Amino acid sequence: MSCALVPFGHFQDLEAARDFLCPPRRQGSAAAGRESGKSTSWEDGGWGAWDEAELQEPEEEESNSKNQRSYWLQDCVLSLSPTNDLMVIANEQKAVFLVPKWKHSDKGKEEMQYAVGWSGSLNVEEGECVSSVLCIPLASQKRSSTGRPDWTCIVVGFTSGYVRFYTESGVLLLAQLLNEDPVLQLKCRTYEIPRHPGVTEQNEELSILYPAAIVTIDGFSLFQSLRACRNQVARAAASGNENVQPPPLAYKKWGLQDVDTIVDHASIGIMTLSPFDQMKTASNIGGYNAAIKNNPPAMSQYVTVGSNPFTGFFFALEGSSQPLLSHVALAVASKLTSALFNAASGWLGWKSKHEEEPAQKQKPKVEPATPLAVRFGLPDSRRHGERICLSPCNTLAAVTDAFGRVILLDVTRGLAVRMWKGYRDAEVGWIQTVEDLHERETEKMDFSPFGNAQGPSRVAQFLVIYAPRRGILEVWSTQQGPRVGAFNVGKYCRLLYPGYKIMGLNNVTSQGWQPQTYQICLVDPISESVKTVHVPFHLALSDKKSERAKDMHLVKKLNALLKAKTSDPDLIEAEAKELILDIKYPATKKQALESILTSERVPLSSLTNITQTLMDNLKKQELECVDEGLLQFCANKLKLLHLYELVNKLNSQSIRKDTPPSDNDLAKLLRLEEKDFHRLQTLLENYKKENTQTPVQFAGEKDGVLSVKMFLEYLEYEKDMINVKNMEDGEYVALGSFFFWKCLCGESSTEEMCRVLESAHFRPQGLLSLLLNLWLSKEKDILDKPDSVSCLHTMLSLLSKMKVAIDESWDTQSVSPWWQQMRSACVQSESNAAALLSAHVGHSVTAQIIDSVTEKKSSQITVGSDTESWEALSLDSEYWKLLLKQLEDCLILQTLLHSKVSNRTKRVSSLQTEPLGRLSVKKLLEAGKGGIADTVAKWVFKQGFSPLVLDLAQHRNNADSTKESMETHTNISLEEPEADAGLETILELLQLAYRQFPCSLKVDVLHAHCCWEYVVQWNKDPEEACFLIRSIDHLRSIINAHVQHGIALMMWNTFIVKRLSSATYLMDKLKRFNSYC
Repeated sequence: MSCALVPFGHFQDLEAARDFLCPPRRQGSAAAGRESGKSTSWEDGGWGAWDEAELQEPEEEESNSKNQRSYWLQDCVLSLSPTNDLMVIANEQKAVFLVPKWKHSDKGKEEMQYAVGWSGSLNVEEGECVSSVLCIPLASQKRSSTGRPDWTCIVVGFTSGYVRFYTESGVLLLAQLLNEDPVLQLKCRTYEIPRHPGVTEQNEELSILYPAAIVTIDGFSLFQSLRACRNQVARAAASGNENVQPPPLAYKKWGLQDVDTIVDHASIGIMTLSPFDQMKTASNIGGYNAAIKNNPPAMSQYVTVGSNPFTGFFFALEGSSQPLLSHVALAVASKLTSALFNAASGWLGWKSKHEEEPAQKQKPKVEPATPLAVRFGLPDSRRHGERICLSPCNTLAAVTDAFGRVILLDVTRGLAVRMWKGYRDAEVGWIQTVEDLHERETEKMDFSPFGNAQGPSRVAQFLVIYAPRRGILEVWSTQQGPRVGAFNVGKYCRLLYPGYKIMGLNNVTSQGWQPQTYQICLVDPISESVKTVHVPFHLALSDKKSERAKDMHLVKKLNALLKAKTSDPDLIEAEAKELILDIKYPATKKQALESILTSERVPLSSLTNITQTLMDNLKKQELECVDEGLLQFCANKLKLLHLYELVNKLNSQSIRKDTPPSDNDLAKLLRLEEKDFHRLQTLLENYKKENTQTPVQFAGEKDGVLSVKMFLEYLEYEKDMINVKNMEDGEYVALGSFFFWKCLCGESSTEEMCRVLESAHFRPQGLLSLLLNLWLSKEKDILDKPDSVSCLHTMLSLLSKMKVAIDESWDTQSVSPWWQQMRSACVQSESNAAALLSAHVGHSVTAQIIDSVTEKKSSQITVGSDTESWEALSLDSEYWKLLLKQLEDCLILQTLLHSKVSNRTKRVSSLQTEPLGRLSVKKLLEAGKGGIADTVAKWVFKQGFSPLVLDLAQHRNNADSTKESMETHTNISLEEPEADAGLETILELLQLAYRQFPCSLKVDVLHAHCCWEYVVQWNKDPEEACFLIRSIDHLRSIINAHVQHGIALMMWNTFIVKRLSSATYLMDKLKRFNSYC
């Protein structure tokens, strides 16, 4: 609720832009080093050379060079589009156009980064430089527009007097020579809906300042001309014609008189004098007998800063100067006249002496300016103005001068109303904040003209001052308000305040538009970031009249109390209660309560007491004065605190563990036969033996322990139900561990935990998600505790009996969303053993519920009917059986991929050390038909097995161990002695995989994938010739001749022919070279 400096973008490569725009900055340090290393002899440098060399220390030179490199942005001309679509940085003749792009940062979060979209030189005339730049977004005229501009035009002023208009890609649209003097400043004004009925609507306008003149271009005419030029350029580019004739542009040109120097200006807009001001002005100009018109004339007001006067006020009567056509039409006419004259001179025999020399390029004709004398000003002969910045409401302006002052002007009365000292080289801008109607002072609603909630919102203006000498950014409340914010930002930043929005809108089209425009931003070249300032409305209210200011003071005091090193929790609780009850605004009370609840130093009992006290205080108030949102917020937080207390109490209570269930009990629980249960045990033992990867756990983490702060952050109340917020996987596991880990370990009562969660109105779907995330993440611990399966069965049965868990209208012939949620989690999980166990438990609980439903239905059927012998079938049961088969296949394959040969002594390539990814049912289904063989082929490559290993496993799978297979095993052992240690286990796992995947792991299919995998890896590292040799070995092992021939052709055409052709070409060149020698 206070001022905040918020970064909203970063630069992708700002140093590259600096090196392009300012090459001397890049070479500054190196040049300084070379100059310091030169010999300073008295013959070259004179008598003072030695003294100068002694005065400059190396450290000072290094610091100076760093400062020069950091100050490069101060020498450039910057402009950022108010819609944040384009940023332009220009220096001398060069310019860089930066466009925003959303990319991932180093922390993994998406952020907006400015990347170079175009860079190049903009100068056309010799010796001209860029003096001012504007980025003007143009509105789209499509009805389906969402508020974003159609495109952005870049307006560039040059020292030659030219004003040129470019597209975002650097294409020149239009060029104007409006005056022969350098362009000093470009400023723009766009349309805004008047806040009050009596305020005059301001037309859109582009104003161009010269040393002694000001040119204004009507915004509507400029908008239409730029659109026409852009369309002509697009047609010319499509047709290949470079000759583009821009349309004529109307403008007004005023010659400013009675002023010594002008460096900046502000166009106030059209104003109409009141009758009194009209009579006063007429008397000052015409004297006592001056005639006064009945209708006051409309005038355009301009304010300039410079010297003599320090600020000058100019008033141009509307209609006193006719718009001038641009020089484009005159240039076309002059070209036509010169062409006719040259042709006529050739016919009549008139020839110039220098006919063959190219004609000198002449500048277009410049129209004279209409004289405009200064009406009045602030005459201060010693003061020189530097910048002027007009406020959004066009009534105030901030002026900076050479004395380090910032002066606040009332442009309507022509008075200086405030002055700040000590801001040399300051940059200024404005922020306009609109009041939120819901946050008005309830105590003063009846006495305020804005008391009605339907009334207009108040608007506050804040002046932002950046002092580069001190490296501080300050926010001040105008006109007589205090400083409301200050930030240390560094000495090398630039403050950008456009003062306009989107061009091309009017009172009709702007109604439905809600463009997202920024008001002010700070460019920091050191951190390469772009930041904006957020100022809340209540800071504009004075301390004496604002209850909000008092509330913010109490919030700051409360935050200081929570951070203080006080060991007495009772004292903290008492002071926090007093502070939160003294706060008046409901929104601030909520903010204070959130600060208390997120504090890690306040115990649970104090949190409960403080929340209960605030809730009781709200209930004592009248119903009309109570904020329903705050009351509901307190009630929800109080329920969560009570739930945390109950769960924490259950976790701390140790119960007597039951006797671990026997194998028969587990088999009955999972509804498995003894043979199937022993097979499941064997698969899990093999998986546990091969899976040696330990889960990552951070220091300080404990299972079943969670702080109150994290508990409140993870949960929220919605429609009287507790929901789990969208969180990361680790946070899901932490919350699930707090609820269920003690229950799964048998250390806490499962029935009591489910009863507490159900009474707290916890959504069953969220509990199921937490339980599954915990179970699947604790795979290693679960395999070490077989009794956790029975605990999971109990927990899942109790959760399924909760209300809203399984729909009452669920039929056994339809799919239940409850069980579908559990199956989806198992399908996506990469913890195959845990997923298989949870699927068995889910299948058992589903069968149990189906049996109970069937018994209820059968009790309603009369005895002796034909339906007694029917077998109960369920669609969910069939889906469970299919999933169990898929998970079993995935577990067998994952066990094979985990297996590896121990004590390998051969040199291993870096490509073979890369770990294989973990499998899931979802990945296998998405991989397609060849996904399983491709996965096994990658594993064969990582282990470096011979094709004979695959053949031996296949032979053992087809028949018992014979003499032939034993001889093959002996040959393998002789060829690869390092494989003897784990070869037998690997052969058994391969046999199991062959039986599980008889089609996907056929001999030819597997050899073909292994052959291709080896040749692909050889292509990545051609120096590993053993990969190509092993690939050919697998190719020879393919039995089907057609498959073998096809794989050989693919290998040859894809990889081998290119390298052999290159080798042949090189040998041929060497042969020719030797023959020449």
